[in-house]
Amino acid sequence: VFDVASVKDGPKEKRIKIIRDESLGNMVWDSGNVNDWSSASLQLYLNGEYYNSLDSTSKSLIGNTYWNLGGITSYTSSSNGLASHFYGYERGTTVYSGRPTYWVGKIALMYPSDYGYATSGGTTTNRASCLAKEMCNWGSSSYSDCISNDYLYNSSEHQWTLTPYSFNSNIVFSVRYSGYLSNDFANYSLDSASPVLFLTSTVQITGGEGTQSNPYTLG
Repeated sequence: VFDVASVKDGPKEKRIKIIRDESLGNMVWDSGNVNDWSSASLQLYLNGEYYNSLDSTSKSLIGNTYWNLGGITSYTSSSNGLASHFYGYERGTTVYSGRPTYWVGKIALMYPSDYGYATSGGTTTNRASCLAKEMCNWGSSSYSDCISNDYLYNSSEHQWTLTPYSFNSNIVFSVRYSGYLSNDFANYSLDSASPVLFLTSTVQITGGEGTQSNPYTLG
């Protein structure tokens, strides 16, 4: 649950953020190799063809959202590469020259910080230790607990995120199938896309228990 607005400078509401459990498969982030989400080919697909393929009930549950597009130029040390650092950068104004710092729309992608905060840690490396380690080094065997107990981790796919590597005009952060945070050119075709959205504030849980075998239903 996040406090988010539906328009720039609009009032914030507590809204539930969800991600599709199965990705849509491998897709380029932008066919023109530009790390600007507001015009990216993946954004246009998710908010066009993909959104239009949903039934009317599903569409009615999805609200417009003010998405922050802040990036980062350095992320490989404990002073700039933690999930908490990314959370701040994502909401900042560090972008490649001329890039927007926000976008308003319905469907986007997870942030690097979403992936970081999704870990519960384990018995060898607890959650606090995971969050104190730069995510680019989560691939180390010493931090396998951080990956294996992260509900956004996918062991078979590289995953796109929403956040640009703002030092360059064409690079975007992604999560490797080995569990660490890295980046790729926006036109790289071997990263997967998992749609992310915010439900409207009026959505209610209408059934289910929130388990894998009996998930919540919404209305």
